[in-house]
Amino acid sequence: MGESADDWSRFEAEYRDSYQAVSRYLRRRLPPDLVDDAVSEVFTIALERWSTRQGAALPWLYGIARRVAANARRSLGRADRLAGRLRDEEDPLGGEPGADTEVLDRMGAARVLERLPERDREVLMLVSWDGLDPQEAAQALGCGKATFAVRLHRARRRLERELAREITAVADQGSMTERTAT
Repeated sequence: MGESADDWSRFEAEYRDSYQAVSRYLRRRLPPDLVDDAVSEVFTIALERWSTRQGAALPWLYGIARRVAANARRSLGRADRLAGRLRDEEDPLGGEPGADTEVLDRMGAARVLERLPERDREVLMLVSWDGLDPQEAAQALGCGKATFAVRLHRARRRLERELAREITAVADQGSMTERTAT
């Protein structure tokens, strides 16, 4: 954004005047739990591009909101497809179709992945499911290879901790079931 105090004042006024309209626009297009983050993203982008806008501010903001909503829906769709693949994928070793689905369901892998922050899921999926090497994944995220390596390391550690919690919970549940059956 330009450094003009006048630009800043105009942005602030437009933010106050347009916030509810942009929020309503996104509520009609996204699940309720995604709306607040999407509104924040719209105004963050608008602030960065304020000096380049053309025409009336509200339609320009709706254009940004449309793209933000499309990105949010794509992300949601990827997460849903990933969860579906985790449930439906055939045994890579050639066993019965769906054999690994039982294991994944027992381990709660899909639930574990959903519990991770979006940033961790994205890092893990770029490498594990999309097959990108760290350099390509770093480029996709717009960061350096070293930064990506740190993010990947941390995401893997969080995934390991969540899997351990899930396995412990499943084991505890199995012990309870055995105790009540005897």
